[in-house]
Amino acid sequence: MSAESWIFLGVFVLCSFSCLRGLQAVWSSLKFLRRIARAVRAAPGLRDASGRFKYQPSVALIMPCCGIDECLQRTVERLGRQDYGPFEIIFTFESADDPAYPAVGRWTADWSSPRTRRVVAGLTERRSQKIHNLLAAVAAVPPEREVLVFLDSDAVPNDDWLGHLVAPLQDEQVGASTGFRWYTAAGGLANGVRSLWNAAGVSLMEEKHLAFCWGGATAIRRQRFDAFEIARRWDCALSDDLQVTLAVRESGREIRFVPQALIPSHDQTTFKGFWEFAKRQLIITRICAPAIWRAGFVFCGHLVVGGTLSVVLFFGALLGWFGNPIVMYAGLAAWLLILGSATAKAALRQLALRKVLRPPDMTWLDAWWDIGGAAFSGMLHIALFFASMRTRRLLWRNTYYELVSPSETRVLGRAPAAPAAERQPAGNP
Repeated sequence: MSAESWIFLGVFVLCSFSCLRGLQAVWSSLKFLRRIARAVRAAPGLRDASGRFKYQPSVALIMPCCGIDECLQRTVERLGRQDYGPFEIIFTFESADDPAYPAVGRWTADWSSPRTRRVVAGLTERRSQKIHNLLAAVAAVPPEREVLVFLDSDAVPNDDWLGHLVAPLQDEQVGASTGFRWYTAAGGLANGVRSLWNAAGVSLMEEKHLAFCWGGATAIRRQRFDAFEIARRWDCALSDDLQVTLAVRESGREIRFVPQALIPSHDQTTFKGFWEFAKRQLIITRICAPAIWRAGFVFCGHLVVGGTLSVVLFFGALLGWFGNPIVMYAGLAAWLLILGSATAKAALRQLALRKVLRPPDMTWLDAWWDIGGAAFSGMLHIALFFASMRTRRLLWRNTYYELVSPSETRVLGRAPAAPAAERQPAGNP
């Protein structure tokens, strides 16, 4: 066999493998669509005849605050309207000098329920400030609270969000339940690109072995939190949610994604703000959850490499670089199959999420970016994956950190406050 034949064979194998991975992704999206449809159909069964959630264990809802986010007041107001029985909210801060500290006090001063309290954690030099705040709040949770729920300060939940998020915990096989963030595309090009990038994160929830706890909306039984030694895991860590993810997986229990706990986000960003935010998420994932990082990198790599080779074969044969016309048709077929798989996956994702999100939280613009951007989303992801390989240092909430290992963090110093449009969200991916 000639060298040219070996090259063609290698390219054919790579393109074929990329096609198979694309078809596999479409099949996973079909299963995800059916799973969300089942969850939506089963939702009425979670309530009794009076419309109340049947399973309502006592909850301590913990929300770390750092400054007054664009949507902080709306988040606090929604917490006061939750359709849920016995729960209390613990707001936790680095300092009483944080402007959010008096603001939260004013917004909740007239509440009769739920019960609220504010906890000051102080500065830390050994872990992320968010985890430091969370640990201070967990230490303040009364012993009668059965479930811990964590919510990011820039996440605005629906009125029935808490009931849906807690409901799966009645299943003994569920170690933790989680929602996820949906970034809307409205607001300009940077918001559209961010929505396109974030959509792929939702797809990780399609596979149980890749699903993870999103710290912006996670619920776990207090008994499990203690048994999994999550406080110990957090001691010197940077990422709260990925440590919870690892603990639940090591226990052999399931991380249950709750579609009704999806939280839409309408805040504005810039290209610089988006790039730094997305790169930070991937740096954290690469160090703290390398299996998830590798799975995403390999999947994107296969589609990008396979699609690029298919295009090269097609245009090369079209321009006469290769003598065999079969090469042109094979390249075109592989290209269309890979592109069609990515487009179909995005379309199925849109169908699935539209079962739980309505305008203005999801509009035609989200679909346009998600489905129409399938042709170049792989390149965006690959560029961010490569950018995340170059460093272990990152800036998060005006503090510089170095990730020494998944369980060891070095605090490097403080930075001036960023402009609102470039401020990074409170939580992790």
